[in-house]
Amino acid sequence: MRIDWDEHGTPTITAEDDLGACRGFGHAQALAHATAVLELYGIARGRAAALWGEEFLSGDVDHARLGLEAAVETWWLAQEEGTRQRLEAFCEGFNAACAEDPDLGGARREALPVTARDVVAHTLALFFGFARFWDQGLAFPTAGGEGLLGGGSSAWAVTAERSGTGEALLMINPHIPWVGPYRMFEARSVSPGRRCHGATPIGFPWQSFAHTPDVGWTHTVNPLPQLWVYELETAGDRYRLGEELVPVETHEHRVEVRDGEGVTVTERRSVHGPVTTAPDGATVALRIAGVLHRPVTTALESWWQMSLAGSVRELFAAQEQWPLPMFNIIAADSSGSIGAAFCGASPHRPGGSFEDSRHRLPGHERSLIWEELNPPHSLPRVIDPDCGWVQNVNETPWWFCDPPMDPADHPDGIAPAPDRIRDIRSPLSRARMAARDRIGLEDLLELKWDTRAHLADIVLDQLLAAAGADGDLVEAVRVLRDWDRHAEAESRGYLLFHLWAHDHFPVGEVVMDDNRLTPAQTPGGLPTGLRDPEEAVESLRRSVATLVGWGLPLDAAYGEVARIGEAPEDAPASGGPTYFGLFKCLEIVPGEGTWPAIGGDSWICLVRFGAEAQTASGLLLPGPASEPGWAAGRAPVPGAAARRYAAEELVPQAPWHRAASR
Repeated sequence: MRIDWDEHGTPTITAEDDLGACRGFGHAQALAHATAVLELYGIARGRAAALWGEEFLSGDVDHARLGLEAAVETWWLAQEEGTRQRLEAFCEGFNAACAEDPDLGGARREALPVTARDVVAHTLALFFGFARFWDQGLAFPTAGGEGLLGGGSSAWAVTAERSGTGEALLMINPHIPWVGPYRMFEARSVSPGRRCHGATPIGFPWQSFAHTPDVGWTHTVNPLPQLWVYELETAGDRYRLGEELVPVETHEHRVEVRDGEGVTVTERRSVHGPVTTAPDGATVALRIAGVLHRPVTTALESWWQMSLAGSVRELFAAQEQWPLPMFNIIAADSSGSIGAAFCGASPHRPGGSFEDSRHRLPGHERSLIWEELNPPHSLPRVIDPDCGWVQNVNETPWWFCDPPMDPADHPDGIAPAPDRIRDIRSPLSRARMAARDRIGLEDLLELKWDTRAHLADIVLDQLLAAAGADGDLVEAVRVLRDWDRHAEAESRGYLLFHLWAHDHFPVGEVVMDDNRLTPAQTPGGLPTGLRDPEEAVESLRRSVATLVGWGLPLDAAYGEVARIGEAPEDAPASGGPTYFGLFKCLEIVPGEGTWPAIGGDSWICLVRFGAEAQTASGLLLPGPASEPGWAAGRAPVPGAAARRYAAEELVPQAPWHRAASR
């Protein structure tokens, strides 16, 4: 096995067999991210506080309170023998790298050695985290936070027939936080029968967003009825179920704390699932499809098998045999074919509604407790639609293509209705794809790098008209009227608009919240304006006060305040949250002083399936490594990824016929 690093910090792992490739993937990932991965594995074990102290206690308490150790055991026992062997090889490579360099892992080396079970536990933790994102305060604190409006992704694929190059095109573009379990690692693996270039969240053992000589795929987060919350009527240690009072099942767990006192945690369970206390004090039970209930444990094997597929059809067949608990797939292949598939664990509920999963259900009604999942083959899927393209920007799957798919052809309640799109990128994306007879590389790049805050085109004129009569807002109105409606580094007025939109709209609900925007006149279209301009003016007044309080001019240039990377190698920001209708995605944290970028576009990769060789251009953010002093002599120039992103540059990757000869 050999690992070669290019000038951008991306390793090529060349091995004599698949186990060697996995060993090399673990070794390379340890060099780049050992400390971060070891911390994540400690957290996934539910014993991080025992290793590193009280700052990890709350996470370990949640792990015990929700019974996640038993869930990890279920997932681990369900892994196929071939999956386990590859996981063990990955861990061998990771442990070997840490043994060779005692500085790797820093203050997190207590988690060594890592095991295959750790990888499975981390996988479960990631899917559990994604499921919690949709909770929105029903059982857990609301997702998001200061500046962070949520994750997301964009994806487009074009058939060879519709493509301006005569080849299938694929744009891979997840955007997620750049920290914790979401930061990504990029690598190329070459072994007999498998050549794969891609990226994956750190701690995972092989690529999950990738392209091979034959096929490429990406994922987007899909609105999914996965997490169900039931409010319980309790009386002491019992809860009402039908006409009966049923005992709550309890288990005691001990959580140890390094250099501190351990705590005893009581796990409570009902027939629904784990019982917890919601932020408003209500006692609720959780039922998480594909994660804790009817667990779909095949994600790791699914990604491996997808990398062996020879076509889009074979890739979808692999996903059907080894399903994913969630995510859409957008794919393209060397024959010129494309496809889109809605994946994920959705309860089988004939006559049920998607909205049932978006509020608490009465826990005493047995009929509301679902048991089975819809089979993968029943979920929305399209290959080579007549329009010649597929796309997804986190909206409901009915809009993969044009004309839209019919919900009546699929199980009830698996996704929002066609008129309940998640954000305004959807109609904008579809309109762009439909506008050209031929869709070329430059068209996809132009769409991907679009920094226009399209939300402003819907609301700004109304807002300014309503605020125009307020003498205290004269300067704010002027700044917003003069603003170019873009989030470019030199744009003046975007900072104020960002604060206003963040104040006025609930996290993640810019379009779906009809209390603030007038819905589109046709399903899947753009909203038509503000519901309550006067309320929007109040948000503007608060935003002006905030900006002034931080000592920032209302017309400060965006890139002077918002920065990507760390000084002195940082770069001026451009782009913004997708919920504002921006396709160049960047999440920033507003505050006094510099506004740091904390997430957004993570791996941007444009793949072209040529007749003789596949070529691709890619860019990994925030960069290839988090390990201090990693891989001495091979590290790229600090801050290079941030500067390339600020310049909207994609780094060419070697065609496969060249990569294979390394």
